[in-house]
Amino acid sequence: MRALPLALSAATRDIRMVYRRAKRNVFLMTVAGVCFATAYVAGLAAVWAYLTPLWGPAEAAALIAAVMAGIGVLIVVALSIVKLVERRRNSRRRAAQRLSAAAALSILPRLTKSKSLLVIAAIGGLAFLATQGGDRE
Repeated sequence: MRALPLALSAATRDIRMVYRRAKRNVFLMTVAGVCFATAYVAGLAAVWAYLTPLWGPAEAAALIAAVMAGIGVLIVVALSIVKLVERRRNSRRRAAQRLSAAAALSILPRLTKSKSLLVIAAIGGLAFLATQGGDRE
């Protein structure tokens, strides 16, 4: 009985510590995000100030906008390719799982001769079906 209050105290301390750590991390990541955003804006302003005497303010702004749009398009294309590769990989994985399930079902008649092997196969089949339930998007 003495262990229960100690365990509850340790658990609440751990939860409190996790909460404080998460709160601190959110604050620090917010400060870092503001610093990065400020650096980004300052960098764009510096590039614009450098290009303005060479081409004029409108052309410098247009060039910066075109470069940033090009980088954005490249990122979207890269993400699309990664998503396509992941989709293909998932379809291959699902096909392999279906093949393994079919192989397991093909040896089921041999397992039915032994009652203990049939119980083990049933438990394995239920475990397999349980792992497949959360796989859908």
